[in-house]
Amino acid sequence: MNWKTIFNPFLKFDEKKLVIAGIFVFFLNIFICYYVDFVNDSIFHYSNLDEGQGILDILKINSLSYILAVVIIFILAKILNSKTRFIDILNTVLISQIPLMVMIPVNGLPFYKKAVDNLSENINTPQSIPVGDMAMVTVWGFVSLILLVYSIVLYYNGFKTATNIKKWQHIVLFAFVSLVITIVSQVIF
Repeated sequence: MNWKTIFNPFLKFDEKKLVIAGIFVFFLNIFICYYVDFVNDSIFHYSNLDEGQGILDILKINSLSYILAVVIIFILAKILNSKTRFIDILNTVLISQIPLMVMIPVNGLPFYKKAVDNLSENINTPQSIPVGDMAMVTVWGFVSLILLVYSIVLYYNGFKTATNIKKWQHIVLFAFVSLVITIVSQVIF
């Protein structure tokens, strides 16, 4: 395995294996979200679960946010290249979410939640913030940023591989549509 495979697994692996892995991770995501009281309200965003919501609500919201992304991105892909296959866009969305899913369990750990609460409570008096809590939140913030960037790279490379886009205008359009999908999905769900 080389760097190209890590950043663009869509070139190396069979689309059927990717979709199976993606669906497995999607359902795993639902259970992890339930564990930490999160919901995946858009493909690049997690928010806190509302009071009284359960696993079926998580399943519904996560599913709808993924479906919205897949449908809109597939329409864009078909406009840019009529030969684009649905399975390739489905894989793009599913596989790109794997790095983000790594972040969720850490956010549910009691000691991490306590560190975040300590920072929130002492935001006006930084000198009273425990150094260990500040270090933990800072390091995890940096790791989360790396995982988010990796997720976006997978998302872009999957779309680029599926559509064979090369023009900068298409790339900008893809980025704009993706941003709109993320915002709209958060508002709706």
